[in-house]
Amino acid sequence: MEIKVLRLGLIRTNCYLVSTDKAAIVIDPGFISNETEDFLKGNEGKERLILLTHNHFDHIGGADILRKNTGVKIAIGEIDGADLSNPEVNLSYKFRAHLEPFSADILLKDGEILKVGDIEFKVILTPGHTLGSICLHSDDILFSGDTLFYESVGRTDFINGDFNAIKNSIQKLYELDGDTVVLSGHGEQTTIAHEKLYNPFVKG
Repeated sequence: MEIKVLRLGLIRTNCYLVSTDKAAIVIDPGFISNETEDFLKGNEGKERLILLTHNHFDHIGGADILRKNTGVKIAIGEIDGADLSNPEVNLSYKFRAHLEPFSADILLKDGEILKVGDIEFKVILTPGHTLGSICLHSDDILFSGDTLFYESVGRTDFINGDFNAIKNSIQKLYELDGDTVVLSGHGEQTTIAHEKLYNPFVKG
């Protein structure tokens, strides 16, 4: 599995381009980018997908135009999918970031195994930052969205945020192998073992 990170927009949201021999996936295209479009168009012979970890504007902002320009479907957790185009919930109203309403093509359930080409992700529901945030686990990699960061956790002071919920969600993630590499929605990568020892918000 090859993974490239793009840091998009003023908030520098981590967008991941994930590729194998048979799959090409864009995770959290929060802002419009030629690189995400070129990546999907350059992998037309593979199974492709746009994956969203949650419904905040800085993770979804480039998804709809990317779908329109490439024909690739969008997937998100089923709970966050319900409010994907709600400007108060997706924070576009609060941060004055205009987004045209759109919906996802695929709604993912907690515990579901999502297959894209030769990649399998386990969908893990991790509420707290949003009601329906999901993490995506594949082998020794966890795409954690804005749930778990390097020595930090996602904000819970926005609408539908809940600190106790995110603590419980992260404790669930701590059950993964310690060597699991955590690729989050902002900042640098970490591991489950490191966070269990050093995360000041949620101890393992």
